[in-house]
Amino acid sequence: MGNNVIFKGSNGKLVIILNPEISFEELKDHLVEKLKKSKQLLMGYEAVIEFKGRELNEEEELELLNIVDKAVDINILFVSDGEELASKEIEKAVNIVNEGVTKFHVGTLRSGEILEYSGNVVVLGDVNPGSIVKAEGNIVVIGTLNGVAHAGVKGNDEAFIVASNMNPFQLKIDEVLFKNYSSNILFRSKQIIRNKNNIAYLRNNILIIDKLTRKSLKNIVAT
Repeated sequence: MGNNVIFKGSNGKLVIILNPEISFEELKDHLVEKLKKSKQLLMGYEAVIEFKGRELNEEEELELLNIVDKAVDINILFVSDGEELASKEIEKAVNIVNEGVTKFHVGTLRSGEILEYSGNVVVLGDVNPGSIVKAEGNIVVIGTLNGVAHAGVKGNDEAFIVASNMNPFQLKIDEVLFKNYSSNILFRSKQIIRNKNNIAYLRNNILIIDKLTRKSLKNIVAT
C-alpha cells in the first residue's frame, strides 16, 4: 500500500514514482494521502516534478499536477520528454502562423513600443523590456522575449507564443495571465527562464510553458 506513490527528491527535482498496476482513480487517492503526509516538508518548495513508473497521457498528467498544486504550497516545474529542436527549426512555428494572416516585424522592439495586429505576429528581433506585442492569433519571436506578449487577444484560447529565448516580463494567452507559478502556469522545464526555444500554450485553462520539441509542436498543430 505504501509503495503506490513514492517521492524522491534531489537537487531541486521531485520524482514521483507511480505504481502502474493500480487504477488511475486509486492512484489519485494514494497521491492525495501521500501529499497530506508530506505537506509540511514540501511547503514553499520549488521543484522540477517528474512522473515515473507509469505511462500517463496529457490529461492524466495535468490532473495529477493539479492535485499536487491544490494540496501543497509548491511551485510546480514539470519535466517533459522529447527531443529538443535545433534553433533553426523554430522556422516550423513560423510556417504554422504563416498559414494565416501574418505581420512580420523586422528589428528590435524597444521600451515603450507597442506592436498590435489582428492576425499572427512574427518578430524577427528582440522584444525588449517595456515593449508589448499583442496579436489576435499566435506570436513568434525569433530573438529574445523580455517584454510583454499577449496572444489570442480576442478570445482565442488555441493561440500560442514561441520565442528563441523566453524571459518574459509578462505572458498572456486569451485571458490567462502569467503572474504566479503555482496558480495558473505549469513549467515543463527546470530551466525555462532564459531557456532556448520555448512554446507557451493553454491546456484546460492552464498556461503551460514547454520546450519547443517536435512532440509539443505536433500537439499544438493537432488542436
